[in-house]
Amino acid sequence: MPSLERLYQHFEGRAFVIIGIDIEEERDRVSALLKRHGITYPNLLDSDARVSMLYRVRSTPTKFLIDREGRLIGLSVGYREWDTDEMKRLIELLMEG
Repeated sequence: MPSLERLYQHFEGRAFVIIGIDIEEERDRVSALLKRHGITYPNLLDSDARVSMLYRVRSTPTKFLIDREGRLIGLSVGYREWDTDEMKRLIELLMEG
């Protein structure tokens, strides 16, 4: 989550959005976790796992890259650092296209 927050801050004000979705978690627990880690990007609660089922999430964390037209253009399962120079360049290239 911290690397996603740094990525969110890096692209703030540009045509780039991060939305976190917590699956079947209690609102108070999620709020406390976000506050503790200083997360400012929007987070939603998927309390009944409906969204997760629609996107066929089998493992967490799962990240989806969705373009401006709503098309899925990338998928990542598992932990990784999202604020590396390589990731920033990749996202900038995708935003240009």
